[in-house]
Amino acid sequence: MRKRWNDLLCTALLPIMGLVISSTGAAEPETLTLRQLAQELRARNAQFIQAEQERQQIEARIPQALAWDQPMIGMEQAPVPSNPANINRSQGMSYRLTQTMSFPGKKRLAADILEAEAGSAGAQIDGLYVDLLAELKRQYYQLLALQQQAEINRNTLERLNQVKQVAKVRYANNAAAFVDYMNAQVAQGSAENDVYQTQRQIEQTQQGLNTLIGRNPTQALTVAVEPLEALNLRPLTELIHASQGQHPNLRNSAYRIQAARKNLDLAKKAYYPDMQVILTKNSNHPPYGLAGNEYGVEVDLILPTWFFEREKAGVSEANAGVISAQAGAELAWRQVQLEIANAYSQIQQVLKEKELLQQRRLPEAQAAYRLALNSYANNAGDFNGLLLAQQNLRDTELSAAWVDSALQQAKAALDAAMGLGMDTP
Repeated sequence: MRKRWNDLLCTALLPIMGLVISSTGAAEPETLTLRQLAQELRARNAQFIQAEQERQQIEARIPQALAWDQPMIGMEQAPVPSNPANINRSQGMSYRLTQTMSFPGKKRLAADILEAEAGSAGAQIDGLYVDLLAELKRQYYQLLALQQQAEINRNTLERLNQVKQVAKVRYANNAAAFVDYMNAQVAQGSAENDVYQTQRQIEQTQQGLNTLIGRNPTQALTVAVEPLEALNLRPLTELIHASQGQHPNLRNSAYRIQAARKNLDLAKKAYYPDMQVILTKNSNHPPYGLAGNEYGVEVDLILPTWFFEREKAGVSEANAGVISAQAGAELAWRQVQLEIANAYSQIQQVLKEKELLQQRRLPEAQAAYRLALNSYANNAGDFNGLLLAQQNLRDTELSAAWVDSALQQAKAALDAAMGLGMDTP
């Protein structure tokens, strides 16, 4: 009786328990588009946060460079007979305010150098975004290709199952050896292993994307399958010319040249003296009295060192910095040209591969498999030829799936070589 009551109780509770489990189950992950992934990358990637804070540190030094030097306030007891600490017997005292002032233009140049360095840091942040965006696009299109590969693997399993059934029928009719059926079984097992490997590659790519956009690598991630971007390939010379005014590395080089030239101007101003002003109030009521109307003004010039050796060395160092910055800018420009040319060549190569796949290889592989299957099913074909045709079809389908991904990855590499972001026309 008790067992029957327990069974009835469990039966009554099952719908309620199922409702609770379904209501507390994990929510489906949000499907992210490529643009949303790029937004997550810019907002959450730790490298951007670090680089932006470094740029803000440079900007915070600009008002410090423009600020006046800190004044110095002093008090003097003199003369003090017998013991320097016996200030109660001092015969006179004075208060002094000392202010050092740089030669006009020095502080402004120092601030200009920092502003150029801040601009350089901003250009480096843009360059970091371009590089990480290219990696994001590469992994995104790789994930889409892997998902297509998983679908091809499933289709391959269905075809091999069909081949296995045909071999089984032929064996039952004494038209084929049992080894044909076993070979089909082995090929199907190998295809199942490909399914597992592809799924593992999909998981690894999802983990890489999560890490790139600042998420937990094991967090569930689903990406939207978007239509592939249309490829409007302009002439190579136009692409190189367009990148000259927008590439972050080139802007960074321009800021570095600007900073080097300002540093040279500042080094030349080291030949001019700074100034120090001292205001003094004398008191006739030592040790702390303020009575008295006697004041003093002192103006000092802080002269360069003897024979200007230090200043000459500073100018030589700054000149070398300008030459180095100019050489760096030339090197960056050549590197940009080389990267654009390489990416452009890669796109052209992939386009030729895609054209060959669509026009010849894929139709031929499909026709060869259908012919081999029909021949074998009609007792006229060789089993090894059928397996070879099936394998060739699978390899060609995989190549066709990956060629679109390779084309989009090459386009992403070209965008990065030109310094283009997500919204850059």
